[in-house]
Amino acid sequence: MKLNLIWIRSTTDAEIKGVIDRYLNRIKHFFSIEVTEVAPLKGRQGKSDASIMHADSARLLNAIPAKGTVVVLDERGTAMTSLKFAEWLDREISRQPHGIHFVMGGDVGFDDTVRERADKLLSLSAMTLPHQLARAVLAEQIYRACTLIRNVPYHK
Repeated sequence: MKLNLIWIRSTTDAEIKGVIDRYLNRIKHFFSIEVTEVAPLKGRQGKSDASIMHADSARLLNAIPAKGTVVVLDERGTAMTSLKFAEWLDREISRQPHGIHFVMGGDVGFDDTVRERADKLLSLSAMTLPHQLARAVLAEQIYRACTLIRNVPYHK
């Protein structure tokens, strides 16, 4: 089983990047995981958020593999407890041989074309999170789910 995190590349805070890398390395003990960083729109200065969003959305869509489950992180998505997320991930892993692709927008988000490509919309929080922090939260929740699935001490 392969997990794939797809997001718009951005300048990352070194501390947040360290947290993300720590959880990605922990996840590798359970599943293959890959990060696909999509190049952001060049020459963003002077462009509207809507045009940046549209261009970034097209790039995200091009990065999503044709096969596998597509989970788009979106404030309109389903909120789950960590236990429910682990149960969902466990079911999805057993039924999906082509992997699970988690897609996250950049600082201006993404348009409806990305939502329409989703098999599942997932909300990490009812609150708005900076996209870099949301990456760390997603990585931690995937790791937590892995420990729950394999009955490894971590979740309290």
